[in-house]
Amino acid sequence: MTTLSTPQCKRALVIDSARPSAVRDAGSQAILSHMAALENLGYSVSFVAADQMSISFALEDRPSVTVQSLPMFSSVEDVLQRQIDSFDLVYLHREDIATRYMALVRRYQRKAQLVYSVADLHFLRLARQAAVQGRPELTAKANQIRVAEYRAALQADIVLTHSPAEAAQLRKDIPQANVHVVPWAIDTTPADTTERKGVLFVGNYSHAPNGDAARWLVQAIMPAVWEMDPTITCTLVGADMPDSIHALAGERVRVLGHVRDLTRVFQQNRLSVAPLRFGAGIKGKVLESLAAGTPCIMTPVAAEGMNLPKTLGQLVQETAQDMARKIVELHNSDNLPALANTSQDYVKAVFSETTVEHALGEALAVQSRSDAISAIAS
Repeated sequence: MTTLSTPQCKRALVIDSARPSAVRDAGSQAILSHMAALENLGYSVSFVAADQMSISFALEDRPSVTVQSLPMFSSVEDVLQRQIDSFDLVYLHREDIATRYMALVRRYQRKAQLVYSVADLHFLRLARQAAVQGRPELTAKANQIRVAEYRAALQADIVLTHSPAEAAQLRKDIPQANVHVVPWAIDTTPADTTERKGVLFVGNYSHAPNGDAARWLVQAIMPAVWEMDPTITCTLVGADMPDSIHALAGERVRVLGHVRDLTRVFQQNRLSVAPLRFGAGIKGKVLESLAAGTPCIMTPVAAEGMNLPKTLGQLVQETAQDMARKIVELHNSDNLPALANTSQDYVKAVFSETTVEHALGEALAVQSRSDAISAIAS
């Protein structure tokens, strides 16, 4: 009988600016998913929240991960220096963290693979915002950030992005970079569309594209919906909601603010809407909606990098009028259960734990657990 030898456990250090929370934002979900994949690939994972070193906490969403902070360590440099050359991999999440700590990692962790997780290309989001809103000062800032993001990508051993579209752009602009596409895992839940009504918008409003999208939805898209069907209501939810978004509430617009159980809210609505006019990367709000069996009407920006199958491609609409027509058509359609099933099948196929583990293992040139099991079986 063939058996697998058990290698000595490798150590990985993951650095982000703050403690991740699966109910807060897609970036948190992604880094938690990647930490789970690292553990499945044989790494003992430690985590540092660079801007929250004075706060002692455990990761409720990933309790097996060791959080390094006070009273043991006072800073990221302290973590790296006092454990010199003890990590096999250091994972830096987003450009600002990569820029701040890449040199220190190279100095104190000389044997470690240095992984830079782009999350999404911030310069691309800013450049698109500048074009949509006519703000030349954002174009200048986008150019500055592009230089920083590309510099980090060139200095890293491995560059991770969630979006095939952004991977293609990175490979075109900086072909020397070692770029890999690694999604994050999304769980699906049983879906029943029979008692649902209304449409839902979800967004973290500290993120500029979401406030812009919510205003466009309420001020342009929903009025066009109501001309065709005045019974369809709209709900806005999300963290860090400013007064300007609360002010959009009305007879047919419900504003809830932060909601902890998003799956329940998704499954109370017939549809969700992602009317993003600018942005970058894979959109967590779209994935969560599809995973909950709630078809999402989205702009091309919101759908970018998702490689949707033909059946779900009909959900992508560009203008306010086209989005409104599609909302009314699908909200009143008897075919919604089939579309909900297709949405969940897509998420299961592309954003599963096994897919993430395999993609990350290939990026790190490490055999994933699922591959090892297949090898034994054969």
